[in-house]
Amino acid sequence: MNKGILKFTLLSACLDRIKLFYIVLLGFVVPIGMKVVTYMHGAEESQTFEMLTGKVGVAFILTGLCLGLAGGGSGSQTGKGGEYLPLILTRPVTRAQYIFTKWSTFTLVGGVLAAVQNLILALIGVAFGEVLSPYVVAGQMLERFLDAGIIAAALTLALVANHWLFQVCAITAFYVWMMAQTMPPVSVAGPSSAGVDAVALEGTHLMLTLSRLIGDLILPTISVYDATNAPHFPLLAVVSYVSTIVVYLVAAIAVINKREFFYGTSG
Repeated sequence: MNKGILKFTLLSACLDRIKLFYIVLLGFVVPIGMKVVTYMHGAEESQTFEMLTGKVGVAFILTGLCLGLAGGGSGSQTGKGGEYLPLILTRPVTRAQYIFTKWSTFTLVGGVLAAVQNLILALIGVAFGEVLSPYVVAGQMLERFLDAGIIAAALTLALVANHWLFQVCAITAFYVWMMAQTMPPVSVAGPSSAGVDAVALEGTHLMLTLSRLIGDLILPTISVYDATNAPHFPLLAVVSYVSTIVVYLVAAIAVINKREFFYGTSG
């Protein structure tokens, strides 16, 4: 962990007001407003609300953070080949320090924002008479940090892997996963269809299937509630989660180019 990179990364995000507005809007204003309106009208929580307060919500927050934290702020902070910290860093750093610090910052900030969002929503629910166990709320908050960890690792690799083919594959996979998460269940339900309707229905089925495969393969997560209530420790889920993060970070360290940052790198 390098404090200089950590400080610079945080400043890069905080100085970008557009990214902050995006995060506040999708991370807090929209879901909190939906929660209050739902209670006021006695309606059921929508899929959009569930999406914004779960793993997809973390992805939205981290996407905004990574756009702001990637070092693409002002000209005084970035150079033609990448970012440099002439006034913050005073000693050489390695590729591993750079990647680990970036990932840690993404995870910490994204996890805190998502966890605070879940806590605020839980408190609103309690204010409207909903009975919530502190154990359940704590589990939800911990799960947001776990979601932030795996998504931040994937985005960190995507930021430093400059090959166009990898970028295309990463963006495609992310949006296929994201789009399928937003599809309402009604889109795949109903009687048999023919013609264009049948093609559209099969396309939806395919999108959902690809989304599940992508989620299981490149974005495995741990359900804290299921893990704590399971008769046996979910070792396979934990190993899958940790090993995927390790693969992303090791790959990022391997592919990053020294020209990406002018820190007088030593490795």
